[in-house]
Amino acid sequence: MRQLIRNISICISVFLMSLWLIYPPEKQLRLGRDLGGGTSLVYLVQLGPDDDEGVIPRIIEVIKQRVDPDGLSEVQFVQRGKDRIEITMPAPTPNVVRLKKAYEEELAKLGVGHVDPAHFERMMRLDPPERLAEVERVTSDATRRERFRVAGEAFDQARTARAAVEAMEPELKSAQAAVDAAAAELRAAVEANREQSVRDELQAKLNQAQSTADALRQRFDSAVEVAAEALDLYDRARTAAMGSRLTVQEVRRALSLSDQARALRDDVTGKVERIPSPRETTLKRLSEAYPEDRPALDAIVKAFNAYTAERRGLDDPADLKRLIANAGVLSFRITVRPGGGPGGHEDEARLRQELRERGPRGVRSNDARWYKINRIENWYDSAQELAMLSQSPAEFFRLRGYVVEAYDGEYYMLGWDTPGTRLTRADGDWGVRRAYIGPDQRGIPAIKFEMDARGGVKLGDLTKNHVQKQMAVLLDDEVYTAPTLQSRISNSGEITGKFSDAELNYVVRVLSAGSLQAKLSPEPISQSTLGPELGQDNLDKGLNTGKITFGVVAAFMIVYYFSCGGIAVIALGFNFVLVLGIMALNKAAFTLPGIAGLVLTFGQAVDANVLIYERMREEFLRGADMKTAVRLGFSRAASSIIDGNLTNLIVCIVLYRFGTTEIRGFAITLGIGVITTLFTAVFFSRLIFTIFVDYLGWRRASQLPMKVPVIQRIMTPNVDWMRLRHVTLGALAIFLVAGGIIAWQRGAKMLDTEFRGGTQVEVKFKDGPDGKPLTRTRMQVEELVRSIGKEAKPGSPLRIFSEAEVLPVNPQDDNITSDRFKITLVATEDEGEARDREILSALSVKLQDLIESRPSLEFIGRDEPEWRRGPVYPILSSKLGDDIQLRAPGASAAAITDDVSSYLGGVAIVLENVSPPVARTSIVERLETVRQQADFSDTLGRVREVRILQGNEREVTAAVILVRDDELKSFDNEAKWGMEVAAREWRLTVDALARPSQMARMDTISRTIADTFAAQAVVSVLISLVLLTVYVWVRFGAGRWAVAATVPLFADVVGILGLIALAQILYETPSTQGFAAALGILPFKIDLAQIAALLTITGYSLNDKIIIMDRIRENKGKLPYASYKVINDSINQTLSRTFITSGTTLFSTVALYLYGGEGIRGFAFAFTFGVIIGTYTSIVSSPLVWSRKYDKPTTPATPSEAPAIAGAAASLPSGGTGGGGVR
Repeated sequence: MRQLIRNISICISVFLMSLWLIYPPEKQLRLGRDLGGGTSLVYLVQLGPDDDEGVIPRIIEVIKQRVDPDGLSEVQFVQRGKDRIEITMPAPTPNVVRLKKAYEEELAKLGVGHVDPAHFERMMRLDPPERLAEVERVTSDATRRERFRVAGEAFDQARTARAAVEAMEPELKSAQAAVDAAAAELRAAVEANREQSVRDELQAKLNQAQSTADALRQRFDSAVEVAAEALDLYDRARTAAMGSRLTVQEVRRALSLSDQARALRDDVTGKVERIPSPRETTLKRLSEAYPEDRPALDAIVKAFNAYTAERRGLDDPADLKRLIANAGVLSFRITVRPGGGPGGHEDEARLRQELRERGPRGVRSNDARWYKINRIENWYDSAQELAMLSQSPAEFFRLRGYVVEAYDGEYYMLGWDTPGTRLTRADGDWGVRRAYIGPDQRGIPAIKFEMDARGGVKLGDLTKNHVQKQMAVLLDDEVYTAPTLQSRISNSGEITGKFSDAELNYVVRVLSAGSLQAKLSPEPISQSTLGPELGQDNLDKGLNTGKITFGVVAAFMIVYYFSCGGIAVIALGFNFVLVLGIMALNKAAFTLPGIAGLVLTFGQAVDANVLIYERMREEFLRGADMKTAVRLGFSRAASSIIDGNLTNLIVCIVLYRFGTTEIRGFAITLGIGVITTLFTAVFFSRLIFTIFVDYLGWRRASQLPMKVPVIQRIMTPNVDWMRLRHVTLGALAIFLVAGGIIAWQRGAKMLDTEFRGGTQVEVKFKDGPDGKPLTRTRMQVEELVRSIGKEAKPGSPLRIFSEAEVLPVNPQDDNITSDRFKITLVATEDEGEARDREILSALSVKLQDLIESRPSLEFIGRDEPEWRRGPVYPILSSKLGDDIQLRAPGASAAAITDDVSSYLGGVAIVLENVSPPVARTSIVERLETVRQQADFSDTLGRVREVRILQGNEREVTAAVILVRDDELKSFDNEAKWGMEVAAREWRLTVDALARPSQMARMDTISRTIADTFAAQAVVSVLISLVLLTVYVWVRFGAGRWAVAATVPLFADVVGILGLIALAQILYETPSTQGFAAALGILPFKIDLAQIAALLTITGYSLNDKIIIMDRIRENKGKLPYASYKVINDSINQTLSRTFITSGTTLFSTVALYLYGGEGIRGFAFAFTFGVIIGTYTSIVSSPLVWSRKYDKPTTPATPSEAPAIAGAAASLPSGGTGGGGVR
């Protein structure tokens, strides 16, 4: 009883734990790229002879820190083979897109009513009615409108007062001129010694003029005073109207900070205190600084938290590539010492002030720069130190020998930026050979590192003159540590101090990163993208297939095995929950092949129950009671269940080791299914029978063959398979030769791009005017696509379109009409991102009437890598035409009179001959999408706009992008402005406009990785066959048995390849296209999913063969060989299990074929026929274990004697060497 309670407790605990792990399923069960959409990038790592096995894991760690520092997204990093890294990023779900839109809308509300100074002045200069209309457009807030009204009245008064002053100026000048003339006339009379009366008259005239002038001066001074007061009143009204408002840029910067809080121990009280995260601290500061915007800020934060809680990664694969390309740039810099003494900076106070006011990029200095501290929490260890840091960062770091100042919630360290005080990538090609943890002279753990030859020389030159000074170690221009130089460092050095284990590993990763990044290929050698709408379609079809399979299998088990079948269904449901729970626990992603693995797990689980129930029926027929039948059924089926599942587990391990992300998903799901099937069959099902039989009094069970004897006779035939072996093997040989010839003739055409290299683009047509998707036939789309190649110039990469393969996805009943098509292009010599961009752009233009896609934009200077040679100009005057140049033939900027006074010191980027013409809003949207990503988030604070130079709002052919950075103007520091403003804005523009938006799906595989995939496929098949052969050899202890079990597996593989080739021929031949359409046949290609199918089939097929051989071994008893009769009987006795298991598996695979969609149809096609071929080879190959040398057969039984033999076998006592039934 105690054991029963223990077992029940285990099962209930496992079941409840699994339910808890998978709830809620929409959050806990992760979807792979092919179900949820996403992008897979494969990078090549250039390994040297001295590189160890830890290089790639360290590179992965560096990239993780750059792409996902907090580990909150679902971006996956996996090593592929010896020298490749695969990075998989999920696509945003529809809910994430909705939440992001809501977040952006809340941000937009914050900007409503915000008016920059230039706009405010333009608004004030309007006539009162127009100004009132503009105010009403700008803000709906009554208080703000009143402030704008008061400011407008003050502006009108100031303008009137100023007009009065200006009106009096000519009169005053005239009066003064009269005074000057009278004075000159009087002076001339005096000099001429004119009579006194004349002089008195002139004096009186002068006095009169002076009196008039003084009166006018007094009135003028009064008018000036009135104008000054009016202007002062206007200034106050303007300040009140504009106010100090929270900006979108401030909020974005705050939300980009880490939200990881920290706990510190108080050295005085010993209590552990929670330290707010940088994000929390900055948001609190903004809330206190802008009380008027507090409700809007709270709404933004709420929307942002909802968005990030659901977000699984980045929103665009180009952003992922950009982050990876910029990860791990290492540099060393001597830090500035505080106080202005030796090693200090004479303008330290000014640099601090400018940082506080203008930010790190707005500081004017030619010899020093501010660098952000990566993790400020690494610089304090107690609550007291944190309190000191928060109260006075400058003093906190001054005591430690650094110049540090806070800005916008972050901390920045001042470092020298002159030759001799730095070592950067601009100083040549150098690197850190390796970094590791080792003991210092006192035996305390320290960070040790070794430079390469060039790095040793350059670091020696840097450190020899700065001993006893601090040297900052920077990664991506962020300070990670700044130790004191104890001596000159050249080829090797060490960093000592009181480091925790986490800090030691942290600095080692930083030092390693500088050398590791150079090993990564600049561009991915393979890229595969699947849109979320296609992923959702795959998910829906996969789930529907799973439901159908479960329903059909459950119904069959109940109909065939009655109450025992009901227990099998319960066990199947238990097994299903366990699989999901384990996958949720391990954060394994469901993929489309993974769902196939789950569906096939149902078949494997049923197989275990079939083995048990068939053995139980055998015992029932012998007259055993319920308890004995259950005990013997489970005990005698156990070895076969274990054998079958272990063979599948071997295949899963091989697939996991050599497969891609999706194939690994299949291997993981099927592997977990193998383990849970063993647990469910051997433990859970047995527990249920124990409860019902031993404690609830279940005394009798029946099955359909026991109620309908004819079924029993059909399922246990008496066929002389040994006599038919030449016929059956001959038929198999003919089939294999025919299949092999067909496959050989098809050659490379059978291979998908994964094994040939090339590009696959999947396009989905947009909805038509009626709201339904547009459809075309395969021939119509093929004609359109191939016309690209025909129209291309000789030598153009687009010529490959002339041989493009076009296939419909999810076609209609005619098998050629669809709203989605897959376009395949073979690999060429000129591989690369430029080629892919050109291909996508050409497709976007050709199919622009059918798809919703943004093509790559062509404009003059687009391909210029340097901003100085591109159409990029500093804004130095208020007239745009004076600042820019037009490069199009015959074009002149002289006529462009746009006022750009509000962008003085900024940058203008000219887009000329934009092709194809696009809407201005499209340009703005592209720019903002890229600007909002992490790589360009520092540019969000810049003022920017897009103005049309030629065209209209819907079709822009020329435009100018205006950008102003208030923290760094071109006339402040031209060199720094060029690098941090002009160059970055040019790069942002090119990234945003020269890259086409992704199609529904795009796969790009270079020839290099295609060769690797092909090699992996061959290795996977060979290793699987070798391991399976070894397993059978060990299991049965004889080489003949291993050969008999595994050689037919080659026949299974060849037969499937031949049928795949035949499917291609049926699809392409006009006379058989109708037949192919009726059967849903497509031109299936050999890809990694097909390889997975082949390997899984070998496992299932071998399982069949092992079941028969296990029965042969049991029936032969102590005989040293398998006799003619034993082999015949064993095959006949196991046919029931073979047919039932193969039938239920076929239910699963046919359901996958019919309802799983085109994404899994090729897999299902191969597996369906693989089950059929495997079942056949299992039967006809069993005679291979027979040897004429040892067995001298008697005359085979005649048909009339057969029933007596069968009856005799059935009447043998339990435990005999014969025995009816199945194992």
